Amino acid sequence: MEVESIINESTESCRETSEAVLLDPDGDVILVINAVARSASKSFVVSSKALGLASPVLSKMLSPGFKEGMQFRSEKRPRISLEEDDPTAMELILRILHCQSADISFSMDPKTLAILAIHCDKYDCNGALRPWILHWCGNYQGVSAPEDWGFMLLAAYMFRSPKFSDIAATSAKRLVPSFAVVWDEHEILALLPETLAEALADQITEALEILQSNLQSADERLRGQRSAFTMSGLACMNCGRIHPETAKKCHSCKNTDLLNRHCTEDYRVAEYFTVLRRFRLWPSVIPFTICALSEIVFRLQCAQSDHKHQCSAREACPLRRELELLFVQAQRVLGNMKGISL
Repeated sequence: MEVESIINESTESCRETSEAVLLDPDGDVILVINAVARSASKSFVVSSKALGLASPVLSKMLSPGFKEGMQFRSEKRPRISLEEDDPTAMELILRILHCQSADISFSMDPKTLAILAIHCDKYDCNGALRPWILHWCGNYQGVSAPEDWGFMLLAAYMFRSPKFSDIAATSAKRLVPSFAVVWDEHEILALLPETLAEALADQITEALEILQSNLQSADERLRGQRSAFTMSGLACMNCGRIHPETAKKCHSCKNTDLLNRHCTEDYRVAEYFTVLRRFRLWPSVIPFTICALSEIVFRLQCAQSDHKHQCSAREACPLRRELELLFVQAQRVLGNMKGISL
């Protein structure tokens, strides 16, 4: 009976080992990652030495003073269970610790990276993954969704990455003012410091208010410019169409009353708001409450470079100067966005 029991135990051990991912052929422990959904659990044959060197937490867990460590005295290759961990994140960590990382990408989905960072923090193994962390946290230029910025910040925060400040500065430029509503929908983002969302929201609001105020100031300055300049073409007083200076009548409405055009104070103010509307900057109440700072700056750039206004003043035209100034001011505000330190 005793022999049969030994054979059964040996058979069961072989079966369990064969089902585990072999990260170390000479591994002395089977690490079982039990996810919240047990169906997603996964096992790995690993080296307790590699785990202990990389993670003070696992080193202590596998020491004789703990239940898991005691198993080494009674079992040749004990099964150690880690509860409520993400198998995918833990597999990435274990593969790197066992030099099985050839297929691991230097770029990673922000949410996957955040979950990975949470596990690295839990097991205190950031140091062992530092070269990877530098690449992962430096690869954020393609991030766009508000929740993904939250995940990137959470990853950098958990990794204690020096890139945290840079990521925070860039996120402040690209996040829409209502980003916190989206963050509240993702439970793991509650792990971020409570003050972070408030600090980012304050930065974004302050910057957008400056740009909105600049729009109004430009309007006021344009209203104080009395000078007038000639413009090319003739304007039909009936339909408003613009014709060449050699035209004798408007071919659309047959009107012969064509007048010279002038860049006046009233014309510049009207054209200013036409340009703002064309690039969805006016009425300013809407874009400055729903758009990211970077989007507003882009629209101001388009307004400055794509407007069609031409007059005899050329670059000295007040309208052209104001549109150029708006973009320069916007770039300055964007460049002055500072990161938040850990």
